[in-house]
Amino acid sequence: MESPFSEIWVESPDGQSLCALINGNRGWLMYLRESGDSGFSSRNPDYVGPSDAAIEYRLNNGQHDFYPASWALPVSTIRQALAYFESEHQRPPFIIWHED
Repeated sequence: MESPFSEIWVESPDGQSLCALINGNRGWLMYLRESGDSGFSSRNPDYVGPSDAAIEYRLNNGQHDFYPASWALPVSTIRQALAYFESEHQRPPFIIWHED
């Protein structure tokens, strides 16, 4: 059985990076301007549900983390954001970002 978890990193030539953590059909994004940056994380303005709901994610190193469900977006949006970043080398403007 294939794992529902994945961790995807895309890096631009100038040192920016976009990370996606995915669990099944949901995921969240983290954008870093440079190595060591506190960065930005995605938010879902359409989220309706408990404010304390969390989704589990598993990193490539085996670590399990839980992040708020209100940060998660559909995988189709995550993949669109990764493709945009890979081609444009900038933070996807169609994602709602929170500076962390």
